[in-house]
Amino acid sequence: MLNYKFDQGMVRTAKLLDELSISLATLNFWKTQWRQKGNSCYDMGLRLIGNKAYWDPIQFVNWIVQFKLKNKPTQPEQKADQTKLIAFVTRNVEMKKH
Repeated sequence: MLNYKFDQGMVRTAKLLDELSISLATLNFWKTQWRQKGNSCYDMGLRLIGNKAYWDPIQFVNWIVQFKLKNKPTQPEQKADQTKLIAFVTRNVEMKKH
């Protein structure tokens, strides 16, 4: 069972990017790839409230684990992205044994 350590239910895009140490361009690239496959960004955890973008950090972590940490990185940029993602998940999620 996963135990999440987030102190907020929803976070702004800037905070999410800061926590992940990734650029807005990287997040937009992931969103574009995701939508091109016929998926909705809602499934990534994106919530639009008025004209502001918020992220459900738990859903985003689950999306990262399921779709971004599976493939072995082959390029230096992919390796750096994966290292950042693993660090983000490690800081914000812990495994609990039942």
